[in-house]
Amino acid sequence: MNDEAKSEQTADERGEKDVPPPDQADVQADLLSVSDDEPDGDDADFGDGEQPFWKRRTVWIAVIAVVVIVVAGVAGGLAWSVHAREQALSDCRQSVVQIRRLAKTPLGKDTSEAQEVERTDVADAKTWEALQKDQKKLTGLTNKDVPICNATSPGGAQNQQNRASSSLQALKTVHTNVEKSAKAVLASKDAKTLKDARDGLSAKAGQAKQLLDSSAGNVSDDATRTALSQQIDAANGLVGNEKSKLADLQQTSQALDDAVNGVNASVQAKAAADAQAAAQAQAAAQAAQAAQAAQQQLSNGGGGWQSSKVPVPSTLNSPVRHPNEGAWQAYQEYLSQHPPKPICTDPNKFCPIG
Repeated sequence: MNDEAKSEQTADERGEKDVPPPDQADVQADLLSVSDDEPDGDDADFGDGEQPFWKRRTVWIAVIAVVVIVVAGVAGGLAWSVHAREQALSDCRQSVVQIRRLAKTPLGKDTSEAQEVERTDVADAKTWEALQKDQKKLTGLTNKDVPICNATSPGGAQNQQNRASSSLQALKTVHTNVEKSAKAVLASKDAKTLKDARDGLSAKAGQAKQLLDSSAGNVSDDATRTALSQQIDAANGLVGNEKSKLADLQQTSQALDDAVNGVNASVQAKAAADAQAAAQAQAAAQAAQAAQAAQQQLSNGGGGWQSSKVPVPSTLNSPVRHPNEGAWQAYQEYLSQHPPKPICTDPNKFCPIG
């Protein structure tokens, strides 16, 4: 079979029909169009069912790139997970260290002093109650177990870190509250101390005024009353001044006490002096009466000069009881201080007066 027969047979098998020969211009145009779409070089050798090499190379590059990206993402994710876990555990451990250090930190001087204050020693009892409440919270947090930091996953480590951070913050807050409450208690104590000092000085000044009024004319030295009056004025001035300091109130209170003691001592001294003067006057009057009575008895006993001396009762076998024993004793005391003169009993003789 020749070539034409093969061509015709092939054409018949494909179902092609005879067509008239195309125009030359159309053929050139079709060739130019086909040349633009067909690959150059080795790509033209591939059959109809195969992809060109450059297309297969692009696919492999894309696949490799995707694999690289996936691997990098997985590796990066793992690296970030490990880093996040280690960072969370590190922060957790730091919080635990601070919790233990803060739990061992001694309370300040103000807090220690405030803990010794009684409820009745403050002006506002709420400050004392607040301190007791905060102190109880601090004791509870201090005795609480510290958080652990040993999680194996990033999420677990973060949860432990959050708990440790929360515990630390709570402990710091309670510490701060205790210090504030302690200062409030001390301030309330000072306020009550100042108020008590002012009220005490006011009451003391009132009592001192009563003493000042009652002691008029009843003191041995009136300068003590003058000093007391000055201290009363100073005390009233401090009581009425809201800015008065505790030291000034205490100092004035002591000065007022000293002035009161001075007036009391002066009153007692005058009373003692008056009592002594009254006793001396009474003794002198009794002695005078006794002397007069003795003179009357002796004048009734006979004439002539007689001595006023009488036997001492202790020298007699039987003591002589004078009818007026009290007057007799006073008379004896008077005679010991005033020796008697001879008594003139003879009416015919001249008797000097006295």
